[in-house]
Amino acid sequence: MKRLTLLLALAALLLATGTALAAQEKNMVPCSVCGYLIPKDQALSTGYEGTTYYFCEAGCKAYFLQNPAAMAAGTDMDPVCGMTVKKAGSIEAVHNGRQLHFCANACKEKYFANPAEYEINYDVVSNEVKPQKELKYTATFEGRPYSFVSEANKIAFEKNPDAYIYAECPVTGKVFLRKDAPAKVVYDGKTRYFCCNACLEKFNKDPKKYSGPAAAGAKGCGDMGAKKEAGCPAAEAGGCPKAKTCGKK
Repeated sequence: MKRLTLLLALAALLLATGTALAAQEKNMVPCSVCGYLIPKDQALSTGYEGTTYYFCEAGCKAYFLQNPAAMAAGTDMDPVCGMTVKKAGSIEAVHNGRQLHFCANACKEKYFANPAEYEINYDVVSNEVKPQKELKYTATFEGRPYSFVSEANKIAFEKNPDAYIYAECPVTGKVFLRKDAPAKVVYDGKTRYFCCNACLEKFNKDPKKYSGPAAAGAKGCGDMGAKKEAGCPAAEAGGCPKAKTCGKK
């Protein structure tokens, strides 16, 4: 696990319930890794032990697949005290589009009194998790902000962003760093990355079929009736650096 796109690993109950109901009305689901709310029909997904898990981006999916049993345990970190809490039954709230879980109302109140004090982010180049206020160097890539601990890291990212950003194969659902994709194509104004040339060929035959997120539990290259090519990357063991802080102070 070396790098990832921008993500966070923070995921009155009355307030949370109201927010959750509003999200459901808009067909929103929380990312199973970082808690960001995304439209269900735009979320990436994977199946594990009969349950579908949703992700806001390929980086989160990569982290989940590294250890699905642990990620499916349903825990999160209280962003104020650092305590590990069970999502079910915790005190929930939503801030800046992300679902948060607290061990007590006191922590929730302390967070909302000064969110900037507790919000964290990470440097995708050095994999350092830091308070957002300490990440003083920023860059924007494909409309998304990235933060860094040093100017050198910002320069490294801007020189080769594909070395730090994950992609999902639209055919198989495998995730990998963009730089490791053996094939890619621009379709409908968006670059699609593939885990092997066989997937690219399948996509080109029916691009509309594969234009959305890959289906949960999608089959691998060897199950598609095409010969699996040497060098077709498997889902790389990577992950959201933010999630590594869960349960730690």
